Amino acid sequence: MSSVDAVLLQFGLGAAALVLRYFSRPFVYCCQRCTACIWNCLCCLCVYKRKRAASLEEGAQEPAPGKCMQLKRFLFTHAAVRWYWFHLAIQLGFLSREYQVISVASQGVWPSEVLLSYSALWLTYAVVFVEVCHFSSVRNKDVVTKITVDGLLDMLLLPVNIGFFGHLCVRKLALQSDGHSLHIISTIMESSEIWEAWALWSVLGLFVTVVDVESRRDPAHQEFAVPFRNLSLQGVRTWVFMIIIITATRLVMIGVLQSRAPTLCFWASKTCTSCNELYDQNIHLAAAAVNFILCSFALAFVFTFEHSFDQYLSKIGPFWKFWGVKGVVSVTYFQWLVLTYGPLNLDDKRIYELHCLLCTVEMPVLAVLHATCAYPYGKPWLNYLLQLQQQDMSEQEAITERTSRFRFTEFNVDFTISTRSCGPETWVLLFYALFWSLGCFASHEFVVFLLPVAHEVQGPQPPIYYATCNAEGDIAHFLAGSELHFQIRNDTVEKHRLPGVAGAWLPLCGKAALDCEPGFHGAPALRCSPRGKYEPTGLCKPIRCGQPGEEVGHARLHKSDLVIREWTSDMVISYECIRGFVGKIRAKCGKEGRWTFTGECTEVLCPDPPTIARAKPLLEPSELENRTWQAGMSLRYQCLDPFVGIITARCEDDGNFVLHGRCLAFCKTPPAVPNAIADYNNSVAGIGWSEGMRVKYDCSPGWSGTVFATCREDGQYSVEGSCKAQCPDLNKILHDTYGASWADVISVNRSHSLDLTGSGEADIVALACAPGLTGLPFAACQEGSWQ
Repeated sequence: MSSVDAVLLQFGLGAAALVLRYFSRPFVYCCQRCTACIWNCLCCLCVYKRKRAASLEEGAQEPAPGKCMQLKRFLFTHAAVRWYWFHLAIQLGFLSREYQVISVASQGVWPSEVLLSYSALWLTYAVVFVEVCHFSSVRNKDVVTKITVDGLLDMLLLPVNIGFFGHLCVRKLALQSDGHSLHIISTIMESSEIWEAWALWSVLGLFVTVVDVESRRDPAHQEFAVPFRNLSLQGVRTWVFMIIIITATRLVMIGVLQSRAPTLCFWASKTCTSCNELYDQNIHLAAAAVNFILCSFALAFVFTFEHSFDQYLSKIGPFWKFWGVKGVVSVTYFQWLVLTYGPLNLDDKRIYELHCLLCTVEMPVLAVLHATCAYPYGKPWLNYLLQLQQQDMSEQEAITERTSRFRFTEFNVDFTISTRSCGPETWVLLFYALFWSLGCFASHEFVVFLLPVAHEVQGPQPPIYYATCNAEGDIAHFLAGSELHFQIRNDTVEKHRLPGVAGAWLPLCGKAALDCEPGFHGAPALRCSPRGKYEPTGLCKPIRCGQPGEEVGHARLHKSDLVIREWTSDMVISYECIRGFVGKIRAKCGKEGRWTFTGECTEVLCPDPPTIARAKPLLEPSELENRTWQAGMSLRYQCLDPFVGIITARCEDDGNFVLHGRCLAFCKTPPAVPNAIADYNNSVAGIGWSEGMRVKYDCSPGWSGTVFATCREDGQYSVEGSCKAQCPDLNKILHDTYGASWADVISVNRSHSLDLTGSGEADIVALACAPGLTGLPFAACQEGSWQ
């Protein structure tokens, strides 16, 4: 429960007191008539009625009423609820509740300013209580006296009403201050102006009552008094009604809607302007101007009315009666100006705290001022006022005019019934004390029931109305259907997933901080617009991992991945193992923005170097046994005599040695081949012929063929081919055999060579017989001769 609830309840119960004040007389009159009818029907009255009827027929005096009738009259006289006692009892209920609230909120250690304001409030209440007791003793004479005294009681109760508001603000600032407190405090303090305006209206009503009676006795001033009276009353009434409307509007918007239905103003204005801001922007300035103007006019009317009819009002001491109300307005306003714009340089909270404290402390002074200067009991001004009213009632014209001015005077019921038959005065006082105690206890219980102390101490209660974005579903479902990559924070998952729970739907202009889905980063939030639509704010961008290392675990980043400039979540890059290692390494950009590596590069190791014939390694055997052969490592071998060359065994990436080079054997001068001569030069002979080299031979003249000598692994030559003898010219052989006319017998018309080198076969030449001759002659070259 907030302090505004206490203010509203105080105003509500104050309105109930006014209802008792203005409507109790017609209500009681009606109840009296109904009760009389019921009472006449009760059996307990039958005897009394018969005795009364018989005595009236005989002309005797009316018999004395019985005990039942005496009890009825006693209760109607002494047990009736008076509006001013009702108001004081309610104020006592608030005071007792304040004690409980302060004790719980302060944990028994009262702040000094709270103790001071609470003590001042009790002192004010005590002074006002004594004054109300005095004036209530003269109130029950007649209806006109009641109305007159009721107007006086309005002023007497003013310090208690204003003091309660001031103390409420002091306690709020000292024990329960928050960001919204200053708006509430300002609203509460300005609400007290309603009681000031009402008291000023009552002061003017008192002046008007006296001037009306006196002016009727002075016809020269009556024509002036009536219109000026109406104008003054209308001006003050206008201020009273306007201050009620302004204060009620501010209380509702700032005190009620802001805390109990904060989204209602968002919905109504279609903007995210709070009720506080709406009031400050659209109403406050105009309301303050209207209030200031009407207040100034009201004070001017009362002051002018008092000054104009001073000769009529002098007997009731109008000066202090007017300034008792005017001083409250002036002093509080000027002390606010001093605290705000003075040389103290106080912050806003301290300004309000001092202002409220001063207002509370000043109220006992005002109550004493009322009791001693403005409305002193038992002084001539009161006797004059009451006698003036009695004289006015004796005149029929005054009665007619007065009954037309006061709405409820037609229900004049005189409850001034003698109580002598009810017992000694002591019993009456005891009855009053008991009745007052019960009333105060009931008031305390009623106030505490409506404003529980626990709620006040616990702080602001949750709003009773929230306009939300329920048309688009709760937050969890809205995010599930979007591509924003938003997600609900872990600590509010359940809160935003349960429909019907506060927070499942964002209120209008509400905002919820969210997280990004895994793999994204940012500061997203979701806002409910004043039109009931979700509006995401912020972005969730893919998480970027830092630039990966070019070398990781005996591996280098693949060349194709070096051109990438941004690495986002779930991106995978590859590494190539360096020389001497095999395997695969992959790196994945994680959703938290860090690289995660999988795979490895395993070192490549070769077995012991191979044993090579004709060569020996250039390492000692002990070194060979303890050496670990990694990829890329080499072992050199030295060829054994008579072999020449260099052999290198290299550990390759597949874990095997690969031999490079040979140990070669060298042959000496090529051997002699019959009928052939080796074809080489001296430079080659100086170097020698290594294994596998071939030496070509040229056949001697008259010999033909192909001869090669190949250097073998054992350093010896192997000869291939031979030179065979060549046949002479076939034409010469034919000439020698057949003579010069051989061409007439045989001719070489076609021939083909058959290369039978190395097989012992000769070339065969087909011959043809001369014309007229038959046969198949041929010639074969065999062993150097034609056959």
